[in-house]
Amino acid sequence: MDENDMDKQQITICGCGWLGLALAKSLVQQGFDVYGTKQSDIDAQALATFGIQGLPLVLPVDINQLDNQQQAALQQAFASDLLVINVPPGRYPNSAEDFKRKIQSLSHIAKQAGTKKILFISTTGVYAGCQGEITEDTPTLPNTESGHAHVWLESWLREEWQDNLVVLRLSGLIGPDRHPTKHIVKRYESTKQPLENGLTPVNLIHQYDIISAISHLLEQWPERKVLHLAAHSHPSRSEYYQAMAQHLGLTVPQFVENGAQNKWINAQASCQALNLTLQYDELMQFKPYQ
Repeated sequence: MDENDMDKQQITICGCGWLGLALAKSLVQQGFDVYGTKQSDIDAQALATFGIQGLPLVLPVDINQLDNQQQAALQQAFASDLLVINVPPGRYPNSAEDFKRKIQSLSHIAKQAGTKKILFISTTGVYAGCQGEITEDTPTLPNTESGHAHVWLESWLREEWQDNLVVLRLSGLIGPDRHPTKHIVKRYESTKQPLENGLTPVNLIHQYDIISAISHLLEQWPERKVLHLAAHSHPSRSEYYQAMAQHLGLTVPQFVENGAQNKWINAQASCQALNLTLQYDELMQFKPYQ
């Protein structure tokens, strides 16, 4: 893709939180025309600081209830070459059904505005009930309401968008100001009991590598339409979290040494499809906040 083509590319990111905002900043730096959504007017306006055209958006949306100015703003923001759907599910009663309605509403908006392609940020939680090696072709086996909602939405969006949809399932997220070690240590300190599944392989992916993957996807729309990301290294939970807690100066959690057969995500095919080399691949080498 040459610079003239890139300048014409409009990318809309629905959900400019920890990952979405970092992605939007990176795409602005690469020369894309970037729109981003936040739920409040103030937060949406603040995106301009980073060169992002902000749009306040609370889902689900009934377009017919919007005034002409609001409809025009939606039309402009979603007349995109790519819409990145990065909306997290809630954690409250009936949140899974609300999540479905929100994403369906977003898809309808995109259809009406002329969005060309969709990237749906999903989760490797859709494999929660699986064991052993997990590839992109492993059948999903969710065991939570959120997991079931993601599987349902992946299927529904596929019917709506066909090959113009790529699903990107992410493992646990790490990166600047975000690391699960704090949560693990907090759980250990609250129970004072060893945590289960010390031998379970860790499945994590760094923010930088996610953004790099999406940048590669923009360069060439992959033939493989279901992708997932995890670092290729999979230390055990006990090995990894004890080392990271020690690095952070936190209480070193103790584990029950079980769970060795639990799942590990093999993302080799996804990396090949995207021509992607992971930078944060050896998890034990990269300490929190790097």
